[in-house]
Amino acid sequence: MPPIRFGVVMTNSALPTGTVTFLFTDIEGSTRLVAGLGREWPPIVEAHNRILRDAVHDAGGVVVRTEGDAVFAVFSSAPAAVEAAVAGQRRLAEEAWPAPLRVRMGLHTGEGVAGGDDYVGLDVHRAARIAAAGHGGQVLISASTRALVENRLPDGVIQRPLGRHRLKDIARPEELTDLVIEGLPAEFPPPRTLDVPTNLPTPLTGFVGRGPEVERVLELLRGARLLTLTGPGGSGKTRLAIEAASRLVPSFPDGAFFVELAPITDAGLVPSTLARSVGVREEPGRPIRESLADALRDREALLLLDNFEQVLGAAPFVTDLLRGSPRLRILVTSRAALHVSGEQELPIPPLRTPDPANLRPGEPVSEFEAVQLFVQRGAAVAPGFVLTEANADAIAEICARLDGLPLAIELAASRVKFISPADMVARLQHRLSLLTGGAQDLPARQRALRETIRWSYDLLEPLEQRLFVRLSVFVGGWTLEAAEAVANPGSELGIDTLDGLGTLADNSLILIEPGRGEVRFVMLETIREFGTEGLAASGERVELRRRHVAFHRALAEQAAPALTDRDEGWLDRLEREHDNLRAAIRRSIETQDADSGLTMAWALWRFWLMRNHLAEGRASTEELLALPAAGQPSIARVRGLTALGSIVYWQRDPPSARTFYEESLALSRDLGDEPGTAEANYNLAFVRFLTGDPEAAQALLEDAAESFRDLGDEVNLAFAHVALGMLGYEMGGDRAYYRRLVEDALGTFRRRHQLWGIVQASSMVVALAKADGDVPRALSAALECLEANLVLAHAEGMSVSVQGIAILAVDDGRPELGARWGGAIERAREELDHEAPRPNLGIVTPWDAVESLLPAVRLEDLWAEGRSMSLDEAAAEARRWVIETMRRFDPDAGPEV
Repeated sequence: MPPIRFGVVMTNSALPTGTVTFLFTDIEGSTRLVAGLGREWPPIVEAHNRILRDAVHDAGGVVVRTEGDAVFAVFSSAPAAVEAAVAGQRRLAEEAWPAPLRVRMGLHTGEGVAGGDDYVGLDVHRAARIAAAGHGGQVLISASTRALVENRLPDGVIQRPLGRHRLKDIARPEELTDLVIEGLPAEFPPPRTLDVPTNLPTPLTGFVGRGPEVERVLELLRGARLLTLTGPGGSGKTRLAIEAASRLVPSFPDGAFFVELAPITDAGLVPSTLARSVGVREEPGRPIRESLADALRDREALLLLDNFEQVLGAAPFVTDLLRGSPRLRILVTSRAALHVSGEQELPIPPLRTPDPANLRPGEPVSEFEAVQLFVQRGAAVAPGFVLTEANADAIAEICARLDGLPLAIELAASRVKFISPADMVARLQHRLSLLTGGAQDLPARQRALRETIRWSYDLLEPLEQRLFVRLSVFVGGWTLEAAEAVANPGSELGIDTLDGLGTLADNSLILIEPGRGEVRFVMLETIREFGTEGLAASGERVELRRRHVAFHRALAEQAAPALTDRDEGWLDRLEREHDNLRAAIRRSIETQDADSGLTMAWALWRFWLMRNHLAEGRASTEELLALPAAGQPSIARVRGLTALGSIVYWQRDPPSARTFYEESLALSRDLGDEPGTAEANYNLAFVRFLTGDPEAAQALLEDAAESFRDLGDEVNLAFAHVALGMLGYEMGGDRAYYRRLVEDALGTFRRRHQLWGIVQASSMVVALAKADGDVPRALSAALECLEANLVLAHAEGMSVSVQGIAILAVDDGRPELGARWGGAIERAREELDHEAPRPNLGIVTPWDAVESLLPAVRLEDLWAEGRSMSLDEAAAEARRWVIETMRRFDPDAGPEV
């Protein structure tokens, strides 16, 4: 490794050797500052360099080199190096710079080997990498430096361990620590080290206090593999867990993942929810818990399971994961311990609060975490709000009365834009003196939180209170449209729903989440629990739940045809509403409303297919069909059987699909339901073909086509014709006839903007045209198929489209492209559910197509190159190739690349 080269300024020719401590510094964002400050920049850099040179010299160090805004110094003593770094940061902070100047610093103690005017060796590189990992204003030190200075830190400086980090070009991970300097900024993002996969949320507000608790979590996770943070709702468990997990990210090379469990109450959904968070997909015919266990078996990863109290029945599943994954660690937040073997429980105390009864006159309260949180959150809603001698006693009283609970304090602080802390104390004392909310066997802090929410609730007008209580019927949020339809239909409360929502948001009882094209409102789970209690007491719960079910049934029915049409964002919208849809189906089961529940299952099964919820959809549909109310012959039962048959078909279970489709067919005939009979014949035909009875399949399809024709249903008639074309092709029929049949169907789908139909028909045209040697038509059909799948955002369909194009490229003499795209498809298929079994249609796999055309080593290299691509990248490449190739046959063919 070559020596690091700096400028030519040398302040001392006697470089210390042996065990030394290296210090590297530079200004964060200096390029931006140069551009913004222009001619003001050189004197700023000179002033910065002078301050750091003086700090180094005062501590007995040597400035080895400076280059621009970077300084490299060396010390014979580690405590002296830390003294210089701290002094430098403090002196820099005292200067009045024309623009914020933030300097990052890194220190490492190791072997000082001089090489001319520089140092050489790994230790000097390690020090440079440590500095590069920091943020402006931060001082990072290595484990070796920490060991030497632990008991010799300057006054007002403490150490904060940040865990193990992998540094660029350094093989061994480094235990990093940052120095928290009193009076200077102390909150920084995670160090800039090698990327680790994570979906941990990035909080929008600063983390206040909790230093000892974070350190305790980090310490316990070094030994315990299952750590549960317990405490009442609103005690800050989630925020604390996220902070601790963020600091541990570099210690888990296979990732740190946040799993939100608040929206679910069914312990059986925990495996699938966890799998989606870590990127493990369902595998047809295999329980998701097995797939998840396989995926995590060899990973060194951290899972953060949030709000576990609602799914305690899944605790054994957690221990099973840990037994099978020796390098896995799990951090849980819950209002109750899991009570399983190997669990380490850590109760989370409230924030530290002052004791108003024992406060001495003039005693500072700013050191207490609860006061810090109140002031920070108050300033967020009322710019300019600060802690003063005039309001300090009132703020201390509020924090003490609220027992230091973070959520309670935040709710109180949100009122400072309306009333003063002194007035707030009077209101708060009056409310808390009642202590009538909540069961008396709950901890006092939980009763205090309940009363804090009640206090905010009591500040509302009566009609706003009723709106708030009604909104608690939603799970996972809602839109304005949903609120108007469910909580205040026809403005029966006598208030404008939007105005009411704004008032609730101002009172921190709901949050506003901007979305793509719409605004969503959400209610924190703790607050929602308070609302549901009020809803139960109001006498309106039955009616509000009925409206909730009716609204989401109508939403699902509205979405169903769009999922195979232009879509227009319906898949994403259903994903956002999935918790409400789950709740609506669950409420249908609880109230024996089989009609609504089965209709929703029928409308949602394709969404479950496209968004990987088939196992959950199957369980719900089976439960609905088992209801006594669902046992009677009805259109709803036909729909439920159709949904369940389709789900198990895509789960590669043709025998079960046949059972459900046959019952659907028989019931449709008994009810005289002609559309249902035609659909059942169509569905059953695929199962019959897959189970080896093509003649029966053909007869069923012909019956379905005749029925669709009689019903004037040209879209489903086109689907039947595509299926007949596929079947006839496989059975060796008149290819020209079947190609005309499929081409006509494709024309119908285009005219009706039926994207799912375009996918099915165009993919069939690719196979038929390829068999006929009609390359231009095969190319144009392949392009149409791919673009329809792109609009639908159907990843499995995209992989099928790219596979077809890969084979066309091989036929065109481009086996390299076939190999690259084949690798990308293989990777995508590993990450996605595989498509249901279907006829091959003459499309072989890319590997089979190119295996004999490329040398083995070249094939493996191209395949590996393809596996590094995303499916979107492969699809974009395939699309460009198709368009360029089409223009060889017709220069005007195809859209712009």
